[in-house]
Amino acid sequence: MALSSRRKAAVVAGAIIFALGVGTVALVLSGAAPDSVAGAVDPLLPGDQTPPEPCPLTGVVLGGDRDAPERPVLAVKVENTDAAQPLVGLGAADIVYEEVVEGGITRFVALFQCDDAERVGPVRSVRTTDPKILAPFGDHPLLAFSGGAPAVERVVRESGLAWMDETTASTAFSRDETRAAPHNLFASTKALRGASGARVARDEPSPEAAFSYDASISVRSRRTRTASIIFSSVATAEWRWSEGRWVRLLDGQPMLLEDGRPMETDNVVIQIVHTSPSDLNGEAEFPSPELRLTGKGKAWVLRDGRLIVGRWVRPDEGSFTTFRTRKGEEIALRPGSTFVELAPVGMFESQVSFD
Repeated sequence: MALSSRRKAAVVAGAIIFALGVGTVALVLSGAAPDSVAGAVDPLLPGDQTPPEPCPLTGVVLGGDRDAPERPVLAVKVENTDAAQPLVGLGAADIVYEEVVEGGITRFVALFQCDDAERVGPVRSVRTTDPKILAPFGDHPLLAFSGGAPAVERVVRESGLAWMDETTASTAFSRDETRAAPHNLFASTKALRGASGARVARDEPSPEAAFSYDASISVRSRRTRTASIIFSSVATAEWRWSEGRWVRLLDGQPMLLEDGRPMETDNVVIQIVHTSPSDLNGEAEFPSPELRLTGKGKAWVLRDGRLIVGRWVRPDEGSFTTFRTRKGEEIALRPGSTFVELAPVGMFESQVSFD
């Protein structure tokens, strides 16, 4: 049976103690040994005595004495319409962004780093907002999607993203014949990573932490049980605090994924962003919205059944968005998954309300 790095360290430590004698090692560990003895013994002791590294996009330490995997972010564009239900695989995502697209409907950008989804989708087309969302997560984050307007695809190709679609990574995608096209394209995150090949360097690092995390709330908050974000006349996101998590609602009931479990998350971040019509048309010939994700604006953070009112700031596209209270205090999220609602103003006028 393979041993984890920390268990191997324990075995090595035992061997060293046996060889050197318990008394000598105890003196070194206590700091009471002479410098000459400590200098000889220190290099022999296992160096990895630190706790496991948490997942950078959730702040959660994996079970089984494991460090978070060293690998780049993988993002998948997922549809959000009645025809796409039930959705698949979002329960394994670390962070999910919801963005408005043409016609006022919304789509999801699901980010996977620590976990994998054997099947995720339905996978749909790319937008110019997607490179803006992914820019802080690394030099070459992976993005899987299904087509897009030629001008939009050109923007994505020039952004530096390691992108994959049904043509360039066909083995990672499959069509579900029990569903109607175009709502029937799905992908495996493991297969997508395997198909990324030369698109990503072998030493591509893991992302930095996108948020700060704390198990407790240290800033002013108030109890809240529900939240509603009306993106447009045709798209509304509703959340309800239930049994320790925020549950997404659909027509007043939990929004169930394909495995029968509700779509739920530990944190919901609502970020007001300016939106304007672009010169590009989407699939239905509606103007594609251009979302401005830099600058600053209003924000709300939902965690632990409570609401924190704040502001967001993002100085440039290469930087992560930070969240602070009106007094300037940093807002930490609960360790776990996060859903970011990019609520528009301008081209669409979103309405945000709480119970």
